[in-house]
Amino acid sequence: MTPALADLAAAGAALADLLERENRLLAALDLAAAAALLPEKTRCAAAFTAAQAHAGAVPAGMQALAGRLRGLAAENRQLLERGIAAQGRVIAVIARAVRKQPATAPRYGASGRFAGMRTPAPLAISSRI
Repeated sequence: MTPALADLAAAGAALADLLERENRLLAALDLAAAAALLPEKTRCAAAFTAAQAHAGAVPAGMQALAGRLRGLAAENRQLLERGIAAQGRVIAVIARAVRKQPATAPRYGASGRFAGMRTPAPLAISSRI
């Protein structure tokens, strides 16, 4: 195997392993952990693309890896779409609940306290005896 094909095989295997990890997280709807893989996924995809460009056409011996990547990528897409849909449903439930609250209901402000609740302003008293 030429060095270019070895690089392609290594980059493809790394990308496939990462997709398997991400797919497991997405299947469990651990969207935060899956999102945390984005920098590594970007690096793996870039390395694979660069190795593929350097190696040229995928030889017959790499067809198994190509099939594995196709399958994992298709599963990844489905799981990402499912995760996005689940997040959308959660956001819709929260939005409906907020809309049902009266305008006078307490709200949180930037400080993390209820908005509209004022604490007394500092007061200084000076006296001479």
